Amino acid sequence: MIDQQSPEAWRERVFAADEELLARHAELVAIDNVIGLEAQVARLQHDLKKAKERTKDLQALVRARDEELAAMRASRSWRVGRALVRPLSRLRG
Repeated sequence: MIDQQSPEAWRERVFAADEELLARHAELVAIDNVIGLEAQVARLQHDLKKAKERTKDLQALVRARDEELAAMRASRSWRVGRALVRPLSRLRG
């Protein structure tokens, strides 16, 4: 037995199926966007962590250099050298 439907009923069924497909497509697109954004957030968090580690390493290096500089300026040879050069620097202006 062949299902005899009016053209209007058939058209309504087709439009309903199309709307379901479009709604499912929109849902899948939204899910894909969320997954992409989550991946981007994870990558940016990783980049931020590496930048913070690099900053911490550089700050430690600066502290070490500052300590070396302070030790050098406190040394006897530095003070003697400055005492010898000071009169000449006054002449230069």
